[in-house]
This record gives sequence, structure tokens and C-alpha cells, in this order.
Amino acid sequence: MTDTKSKWQLNETDANLQLMSKVLSISEITANVMANRGIRTKNTALSFLSPTIDSLHDTLEMKDAEKVLQRISEAISKCEKIVIYGDYDVDGIMSTTIMQKILTRLGADVSYYIPHRQEEGYGLGIGAIDKLAASGAELIIAVDNGISAVSEVFHANSLGLDVVIIDHHEQGDELPHAIGIVDPKQRDCNYPFKEMCAAGLTYKIAAALCEYIGVSFTDRDELLVLACVATLCDIVDLYDENRVLVNCGLAVLNTNKLINPGLGSLITLRGYLEKTIDTFTVGFVIGPCLNATGRLESAVLSVELLLSEEFDKRMELAHKLAELNEERKSLTSGCVERVLSELNMDNLDKIIVISDTAAHESVAGIVAGRVREATNRPTILLTQGDGAMKGSGRSVGIFNLYEALYAHKDLFMRFGGHAMAAGLTIADENIPILREVLNRECTLTPEDFRPILQIDRVLVLEDITLRLSDELTRLAPFGKGNEEPLFLTNALYAENVRVLDEKRTLIFTFFSPQAGRIKGIAFGLNEIYAHRIQEAGLEDKKTGGLKMDAVYTVETNVYNGSASVQMRIKDFRFN
Repeated sequence: MTDTKSKWQLNETDANLQLMSKVLSISEITANVMANRGIRTKNTALSFLSPTIDSLHDTLEMKDAEKVLQRISEAISKCEKIVIYGDYDVDGIMSTTIMQKILTRLGADVSYYIPHRQEEGYGLGIGAIDKLAASGAELIIAVDNGISAVSEVFHANSLGLDVVIIDHHEQGDELPHAIGIVDPKQRDCNYPFKEMCAAGLTYKIAAALCEYIGVSFTDRDELLVLACVATLCDIVDLYDENRVLVNCGLAVLNTNKLINPGLGSLITLRGYLEKTIDTFTVGFVIGPCLNATGRLESAVLSVELLLSEEFDKRMELAHKLAELNEERKSLTSGCVERVLSELNMDNLDKIIVISDTAAHESVAGIVAGRVREATNRPTILLTQGDGAMKGSGRSVGIFNLYEALYAHKDLFMRFGGHAMAAGLTIADENIPILREVLNRECTLTPEDFRPILQIDRVLVLEDITLRLSDELTRLAPFGKGNEEPLFLTNALYAENVRVLDEKRTLIFTFFSPQAGRIKGIAFGLNEIYAHRIQEAGLEDKKTGGLKMDAVYTVETNVYNGSASVQMRIKDFRFN
């Protein structure tokens, strides 16, 4: 087996942790975690600990926000035919639904259009624009796409269609000639937060539109939940406004899981009506079902679910989404297994570019992500499209995939994305060229490919208490940009180790005279544990009597109504 040891990197801070602890009434350990995330002032800390929806930035600070509001308001007042042009992932689905709901309530003549992933591809398409113009559309609102649609917007304009854009992807050399473009990543946009997903931006535009027109934003909580789901599923950094949307959105959702009846039907079907919904539930239980429609059939199914007012229809659609997700999982696992079996894990390129014509186009991004996780290398997976190779790329944190690809944009028929993910269409003969130039220009070293565990603080066993566990939950929700706090304890004495290979679980009992006994649990590390035990010549101690260093998170375990603190082991080494 390959045992790629992680790099343990201890974060250091010069913050006055004693003062932070006193002012905020938290432990120095929690203060240390917050300081490691750049939270250094009292106001920033209070906002982080208790985010409120009122702390969102002023939408009108975004470039073109007022132009977009004015044009949409004008279309509503003149009863113009508006079409929302969305995308087929969760962010595009939620953006479309948010805009459809708010415009419907404001009395607009509005419908939506989401391109078919396999038949039309991503973003505004000439054929779709022709259809919309023929149907009498007068204004297109592009959500989660449009920032790179220069020729498409020009074509729409030539047919008498106005276009406004709400997007969060990187801009290219030229911007489309739209009435207005709301995208904080525009180079001349001075908005203070650049990392929102499209649904988050659409939610803000919906709220601002109500204020612009002078009506109450009565849909706030429902649309906030939709923006929250998209924010988690699009894996954007969970700080600033994204933290507000997720924290407040989850609070609303757990208070009323049926606030959006369609989403409530899916939650009910998945068995979470009576359970707490957290970032994991959204990202790995609910989100994949919504995403599966765009991958295997049409994302319109998900929008219909979220808009439906009929109970039977909602349940029918919820079942359909769950079935498609199971099919998606089967396609994904088969493709991942095949691709990994064909890689030489001992001699990998710096940037992995894979052509797999057997892969289903719809799961290319997921498979690229799984290969990236297995190799810790940026990965692009290409499969057969309509007359060309189409695919998706997923990157690692230290490598900006968008910039690397943008430097060779002439190789692509279509291309777009951001630092961590990209989609592209490329002629078959250009694939070897792409692979060669990406690897030649890549400056990553072998050391860069080792996974990094960012450790917040070194603790001793007696630091690990229920009080600390409870306090750390105030820093949730955790995710990209606000990772769950990691701690290191050296020279732990593992009095007992239970190796449960059938459950791929390790259960440690750690002991110190000062702290007594504390349980540590590790999932999926059994093979690595056995390998390192053998490597260290400790076979006679594999069930206890070991000295080890461990990196872990702190959590509360509730069993038979009794709560205890435990360590969730992420990595370890023997002394």
C-alpha cells in the first residue's frame, strides 16, 4: 500500500490570546483558533461568533448593481417577458429558483431556462437565445453564468434582447456588452467580498430589488435557505458573507424544514425531518440529489421540485431525484475505480490530464475531484462530447487551475471556471499539448503534493474537555475557508487500542494521570495503522501500551443520554 504521510504544519500567531480570551469570554484555545483564521478585532470576532443577516454588505456597492435593479424593475413595470437563464448545478438551480420566486411575487411575466448539460453545455447558447427571442422574450437574466459570454450576449442584443448578468466566475479579457453585470470578481468592482456563489449574489439582488421597488422582502427566510444550500454545495470559503448566509440559513432551516416545501419533501424522503441538518447533510445528502438531475437528465426537475405547490408532485420529484443520485453514484464509483487503476501511482504527472471516453460526461467533475483526493494533484478528466472532448478540472489549494488554463486558452473551444475548478471543451489533438505545457510550466515540487494538516494549537490531554468542545461549536459551520479546528498532542499514552477492521475503525483509550482516560476514534485509517505498526516494529503493542503523537478534532459523543468528550483522530505517528 501507499502511505503518503501528511505534513503537520503548526499555525503560529502573535495575537494577544489572553486579551482575546478575556474580552470575548472564551478560552485561549478558542481565541487561538479564531486568530489563526484572521479574526483579530473585537467587532470582527463578535460578528464571527454571532453572525446576523443584517451584517451583509450593501449590495449597491457592487459594480452595476443599480443598473441591474433598474432594468429588472423596468421590465416588471412594463410587463416585459423576462427569462431567467440558469445553470445545471446546485448553485445554478438555486439562483434560478430564487429569482423565479421573487419575480413571480413581484408580478413579473417570468419564466426560466436551464440548458441541458449533454446537449447544450454550460452557459448562454446561441440556439437557446434564438428560441427565447422567437418566444417573445425581452430581457434575459443570466444567473451563475454569462461573465464569459461575449459573442452570445452580442447575438442576443442583435435580436433585440437585453441581458443582465449575475455571476461569480472569473472574467476574461473582454466583458459581455450587457445592460449590467453583477460579479464581484470583475477587476473594477470594489465590493469588499469577492467569494460568494451565484445564489448568494442572487439572494442579495432579490432583497435589494424589493427595497428598490419599495415592497417588503417577505420571502427572506425561504430564499435565504436556498442561498445557504447553494453556498455549501458550491464549496466557497465560509467566511464573511458566506458564513452569514450559511449560519443564518441553517438556523432557519432547522427551525422550519418545510420552509421550502420542495426542499422539505427531499429532506423528508432522506430521513432528516426529525434530525439536525448541518453542513454535512446539505453537502453530502441533500445537495447531491439536486445535482444529479442536471448530470443525468435535466436540472429543470430540481427547479420544478423547489417551485411545486402540489404535495404529490413534490414527492414524485423527490423520489426521482433520489433515484438519479443513486444512478450517479454507481456511474461515479465505476469510473473512479477504472481511472485510478490505469494511473501509475509511483510516477504521476504534476498535473494529471486523463482522457476516458467511457466516462459519463455528467460525472467528469466528480471523478476529477476523487482522483485529486487520491493523488493530491490537480486533475482534469476529459471524456467524449459532441464532436470534441469535454471535461472538468479540480485543483489543490496551492495551484490556481484557472490561471494555468487561461494562459493557454487558445487550445480550447470553450473554457471557464475559477481557481479550484474549471470546465472546458478541447479538440482531441490538443490534449497532448495541454498535458505537456501544464506539466512543463507547473512549479509545484514533490513536497507540495503531500497533504497538509494545518494544526491550530498543541494541547495536553487535560485541555480536552466538554467545555472546550461546546465552545468550539460556536465557530461552526465548518468548511472551506473555516476548517474544523485541528489540534496536536505529543507523547500520548494509548493504554488500549481496539482494531475493528470490519468497520474500518480504530478506538484508542488515552490516559494521563492529570486527565484520566479520554477516547480517540479514527475512521478509515486501519490499513495505515497496520502499515505503520509494522514499519515501527510494534506488532506486539498494536492493541495497547503505545506512545504516539496525534492530530485530531475535539467533539462531543452522546451515548445513552450521557455526554463525553472525545478526539477524532486524523493522523498519527509513533514515538
